[in-house]
Amino acid sequence: MRIRFSLLSVCTTALLCAGAAIQARGDSGAMQLGQNLAGESCHTDGVISQARTTDIRCGTGTAASGSVRAAPLSAALPADIAARRGTIMRAALAARGSEAGEVTCDGGQWLDPSNPASSGLLICTLQSSGWPHVIVVSASDTTLYEAEGLPSALPVLQTAVAQLAGRTVPPAETAAGQRALAAKLPPDVLKTGNADAASYNQYVQLGRLYGGSNNFAGAEKAYRQALEIETRLFGPKSVPVGETLAELALQVSNQGRFDEATALFQRAAPILEGTATPALRARLASYRALDAANRRDFADALTYAREATAARRAEVDAATHDAGPDGPPVSHEELAHSLRVEAEMALRNGDVAGARAAGEEALWIVTEEPGLPLWWRPAVLTLMGQINARDGRTVAAERDYKDAIDLDTKLFGPTAPTALAELRLGQFYNEQQVYSPALAAFRDAFTILKKDPIARSEIVPDQIVPYIAAATAQDPTHELDSEIFTASQLTGSGIADQTIARMAAREAAGNPTLADLIRQSQDAARKRDDLRMDLAAEYAKTDDERRASRERQIDGDLQQASARSDQLAAQVNQSYPAYAHLADPGPAGLSDVQSKLGANEAFLSYVIGVNGSYGLLVTTHGLTVKRVDVKADALAADIKYLRAAFVPAVGHVPAFSLKSSYALYKQLLAPFEPQLSGISHLVVAAPGDLASLPLSLLVTEEPRSASYSDAAWLIRRMALSQVPSPRAFLALRMAEQNRKAPPQPFLGVGAPLFSGGAKLEAFAGTCLENGPVPAEVLRSLPPLPETAGEVTAIGHKLGAGADSILIGANATERDLRAHPLDRYSVLYFATHGLLPGELHCQAEPGLALTPVADATSTNDDGLLTAGEIAALKLNADLVVLSACNTAAGGGGRFGGGALEGLADAFFDAGARGVVASHWQVPSAATVKLMTGMFDRVGANRTAGLAEALRQSQLALIAQPATAHPFNWAAFTLIGDGDTVLNTVALQQAKLAEAGRP
Repeated sequence: MRIRFSLLSVCTTALLCAGAAIQARGDSGAMQLGQNLAGESCHTDGVISQARTTDIRCGTGTAASGSVRAAPLSAALPADIAARRGTIMRAALAARGSEAGEVTCDGGQWLDPSNPASSGLLICTLQSSGWPHVIVVSASDTTLYEAEGLPSALPVLQTAVAQLAGRTVPPAETAAGQRALAAKLPPDVLKTGNADAASYNQYVQLGRLYGGSNNFAGAEKAYRQALEIETRLFGPKSVPVGETLAELALQVSNQGRFDEATALFQRAAPILEGTATPALRARLASYRALDAANRRDFADALTYAREATAARRAEVDAATHDAGPDGPPVSHEELAHSLRVEAEMALRNGDVAGARAAGEEALWIVTEEPGLPLWWRPAVLTLMGQINARDGRTVAAERDYKDAIDLDTKLFGPTAPTALAELRLGQFYNEQQVYSPALAAFRDAFTILKKDPIARSEIVPDQIVPYIAAATAQDPTHELDSEIFTASQLTGSGIADQTIARMAAREAAGNPTLADLIRQSQDAARKRDDLRMDLAAEYAKTDDERRASRERQIDGDLQQASARSDQLAAQVNQSYPAYAHLADPGPAGLSDVQSKLGANEAFLSYVIGVNGSYGLLVTTHGLTVKRVDVKADALAADIKYLRAAFVPAVGHVPAFSLKSSYALYKQLLAPFEPQLSGISHLVVAAPGDLASLPLSLLVTEEPRSASYSDAAWLIRRMALSQVPSPRAFLALRMAEQNRKAPPQPFLGVGAPLFSGGAKLEAFAGTCLENGPVPAEVLRSLPPLPETAGEVTAIGHKLGAGADSILIGANATERDLRAHPLDRYSVLYFATHGLLPGELHCQAEPGLALTPVADATSTNDDGLLTAGEIAALKLNADLVVLSACNTAAGGGGRFGGGALEGLADAFFDAGARGVVASHWQVPSAATVKLMTGMFDRVGANRTAGLAEALRQSQLALIAQPATAHPFNWAAFTLIGDGDTVLNTVALQQAKLAEAGRP
């Protein structure tokens, strides 16, 4: 979990308050203070008293914009004006007590040097956020008057202090204060009212909360919203922007989008490394350590972590020395975070002793230091469990894991952190070969994950592989098989589930009643979570600090909030079941998948982890689970090696390694050979990098020669199709089979107007925030002139009219949307497919079309994203994606998952099948393959599309000139390969009757 380390407040912190009765109060006792620089009317929050700070509120929001207080001075002020003013300035900061250090301030200035009664101004920066903060001070002989808050509140703060001191604010002081601010702060900052500040505060608090609960996508969204405000107010190179860029980079890295994270870190680094604040540089190093760990580069991660720890330890030592014995206490929170990261990385690198030293110090700090984020303690306890387990101290490890679960349950309830803690305990028991307790812990985690799609989105294969190991160590039963199959779907939700989430959001937005109900449900859940944190904070206090009455009150409020949240969630499910299913359809059941398979069909899926992998084969007879001899990193390297044969060099296609293909077949499919006997159609849900390798090109027998025409390709044995998930397979099989056929046969888009000058990899990590993509960015993509003939030839083959072929300048998003898309049986796109992280700062792929210079929104800019595709209204039997980019990006990742994300978006829009290319194929071979596929569907109406594609591929294999898999293996059927393209078949028959080829 990744969070900001200090509790952010763009307003004021709690201060002591004192003062006499004030004039100009309203009926509530509030003092009217006039308007701030944003034009908002401001007032105090009730009567000022000796007992408390009085908040200042501006505008219509509920959050405070500042505060005012009066406090007695410890000694009378000196008579000398210079000494007097120096004493007042020192008292203004010293009076903050333990909160000193939350702000850094300039030396201060007196707004009217000639007037002994003048107020002083300190222009400060909040350490926690980098936001500017102002303090206005004045004093009588025995009393300090102080107000602080947003820069825009300056005239209001001046009025509050002046009235406390029994004086008015001279116009010269007002003008001097505003000149002082204008000399140091951007103009927009001075006009920032309470609404902007409150929104920013909420976004950062949400980012912290979501990051702490492993909702990385939610944290990313919140930090992007905060970044938008900061950039507008402070400029793109300001410290607040740099801090949020680092936070954002980490959340993006946590989601596996490493190219984009690198670009964000590159933007943050020069800002943070150029500051005079060591804490910011240390934080950047710490975040880079976590990013390196996400990439599994643990050596670099440990280097960064130790750099951060050293910097923070030096900062703590220096601050402790400077503070002196009577100075404010120094917080060790950032040091604790660095030590925890260092311990994790040391453990990853096999340095158990170093991990223990750092981990125990971090645990001591988070246990003893008050005010630290409460969720740090269970995180460090879990880390100590891992260290003790590695050291053979199993009793201590078990205790650590269980204590972490108890704390996570109190803090977060049945959400992601608790589920992750249960998974770690289950993994520990599995490693000890104590299978029954392992399964119990895993099942507790699964109970949470089944109800929480956000929690599911953070699960990785290595958290599920230990469960499968424990489960397969038991005697098989149908119930256990069903549980294994369901658990295998808890990983890899990624792009497909994000597309579903976007669709659900659009569905809700179109129904105001539903949208309001969802908003109420989310607010109730947030209130419940906040109360759970408050209660945990009370439990964490020492016995002499705890108040039983306070605990009972919070507990009662929590019970009410939980009941309200559950009630609203149930109301959404009951009143809008279609939305509820769309928002969270859940995993597919084993029996449901079996019921949709034919006698000669099988469904194959994998859970591929860094440390181990399993394959799961479903037939009408049952489930077969096998450990497969592949690991994620080695598999990625094998796929990269095989795919290198599909990148022409100097006009020649490299040789394809039949032996390597056979070796991969032995690892992935050979374990299932007995169960695959008699199977003629294999449906595969391929995760991660495996989605970028068409399994049709695997070789099933030891190669006897280098002849591609004679090789034992898997495609010779069976037809293959691919689906994003078991759930997608079910949805496609359950779709209505007798819907009205579209009247038009074909709509094709090809050869968009790109001028070149940049490779696709150059866009990996390019971050364009919001709004349409600039035309010049898309225009610089590599051109695809040969696709014009491809689209035209296929269109003519299917009887398309000229107005159904969009080429060149007509291949725009506007022209596409101008057509009634639900009236076409086949949609054909011959253009670049862009991976997540390219062009947009979001985790969704898209199709690049001809850009237009006058784009007004993302709906006409030329980038058709997965979210936009899902919103289209289609009735297509088939969508073809030709020339798509699913090769490795700048970070070495493949785009097969992105291709499936595009396919899933087309399914959501109403398509029944997608045929997509994994690399750009020569136009002549593509035309042969596609026309051959459509011919075979037309000639044999009982054949599925997968079989038609297979026969067309075999025809190319039979010809030595096109037998290299570069020519025939690129295209994969994603979707329901058993569905017959009746409308295409009928169109072919009509053309034949008319005497056309």
